[in-house]
Amino acid sequence: MNYRNIYDAAANLSESLFPYYINSFRDRAFEKIKNSGFPNLKQEKYKYSSLADIFEGEYVPVNPYEWKKYTEPDFSDSEAIKIYTVNGVCINNEIKSESGFIYGSLVLASREYEEIVEKYYNHLVDNTDLPSAMNIATALSGVFVTVNPGVETTRPLMIINIIDSEANILSQQHNLFVFGENSVAEVIEYNIEISDIPTLTNNLSEVVIERNAQVNIVRVQDKGLLSRHVSSDYSRLYGGSSFDCSNIVLGGGLVRQNTEVHLAEKHCCSNLYGLVVAGDKQHVDNYTFIDHAMPECQSNELYKSILNNKAVNVFNGRILVRPDAQKTLAFQSNKNILLNTGAKIYTKPQLEIYADDVKCSHGATVGQLNEEALFYMQSRGISKPAAQTLLMSGFANEILGKIKNPEFYEFILSRVEQNFQD
Repeated sequence: MNYRNIYDAAANLSESLFPYYINSFRDRAFEKIKNSGFPNLKQEKYKYSSLADIFEGEYVPVNPYEWKKYTEPDFSDSEAIKIYTVNGVCINNEIKSESGFIYGSLVLASREYEEIVEKYYNHLVDNTDLPSAMNIATALSGVFVTVNPGVETTRPLMIINIIDSEANILSQQHNLFVFGENSVAEVIEYNIEISDIPTLTNNLSEVVIERNAQVNIVRVQDKGLLSRHVSSDYSRLYGGSSFDCSNIVLGGGLVRQNTEVHLAEKHCCSNLYGLVVAGDKQHVDNYTFIDHAMPECQSNELYKSILNNKAVNVFNGRILVRPDAQKTLAFQSNKNILLNTGAKIYTKPQLEIYADDVKCSHGATVGQLNEEALFYMQSRGISKPAAQTLLMSGFANEILGKIKNPEFYEFILSRVEQNFQD
């Protein structure tokens, strides 16, 4: 990828799209890319998933002024509010207010809601992370979501990100979610691809959860085997807030998800959940970092995977308990099922504890389906394939059950079961 051409194209368009306070970050981020290059296997954080090869391929940047028709996924039975992006660009450059949410294009929000966007844009991001720096330097679109203080949203918001291109595109969006004090909200992100050629997505989301807010976010990757999807999600919680976040991967040739949560004030609670259902030659890598910066906070982390054929899954989970974070509760678990000898799992749960009054644990398991349970169900007249599907569905449902929207839960459950049968 010619970094200079990508950056120049973004710089030429960004002045007409975004105000100065956003564009001011671009030069420094681009210098970081030029000086460091993209991550390879020599870097500990990317030890099993080099991104240098995919980022250095030839891709065409998306022009945010070029609109195209698209095929909507059918969620007609869902009560959720829906917002669509195509190749990273909001299809309607507008801001709407509905059922407690204010949502729409980040381009428009950067002027209409300048006080909020300027306060938080790029304030949570690890700018030393190269995919994040690439997004800061060259992204020209994104989704803005906010919920005002004290508002309890009446319906979930579903963001449907569609990749549909006849060219090898680099799609990027920078999302900003801000949930006001004492608000309650649920957001669903569904990523799908219609293209049948190699594409690269490099998305970044910043999530701000103010005091005593309660937020549930579900992210689903459901792309084709030729896609490469990189996402970097940064969240900050303030006093008394709670955050449930579920990352579900059903498709994608290469998927790398960076999820970082910072517990910035007392009495915050974060629950991270993950599910990977992969086959063929899929490569999925989840990196998580939970930063306990203040006392009396709690985090729970449970990631699961079911791997078939030659799929590879990586879990690298890091929990940091800082010296002042006394009375921390932090629990981390990674559980994996390998359906054959060709699948691989690399798991590395980590605890770094610098406080002495804490309760923390971490662990990982790797195994196969329970043969005794399979035999029992077969002895009761259930076929072996049906018994296997039941066991895998039960294993996955501990994560899928975190989806509160019933219509979307049924849809994702059917997609998971379809993956078991493929």
